[in-house]
Amino acid sequence: MWTYFWAGLLAGLIIWAVAEAALRLRKPVSKGMREEVFAVLELTKPAEDLEYVLRRMKADFSGCGFTGCRILLADRELSENDRQVAARTEGVYLVPSRVLEILPWRTE
Repeated sequence: MWTYFWAGLLAGLIIWAVAEAALRLRKPVSKGMREEVFAVLELTKPAEDLEYVLRRMKADFSGCGFTGCRILLADRELSENDRQVAARTEGVYLVPSRVLEILPWRTE
């Protein structure tokens, strides 16, 4: 009888350890990283599904454990409709494209 008890306890511990490991893989390593995340989007033509893309990005970052997500949207010939979508979406900021051109990761 004790054999079944110890086998069940061992199996439960193994399942718990695997579940904990899987949950920790989804979370950022550093607690400081969970505070804010920035994403930069640069559009070169009008986007039909811009609102969906912005909301999906925010949801994906929130699902990864980030408490705040700010999206910088480069204003490079955006249509008036795209500007309105960005203005009514929380956490999205329109930035002139000339400001983003000075950033060091630009490869163009």
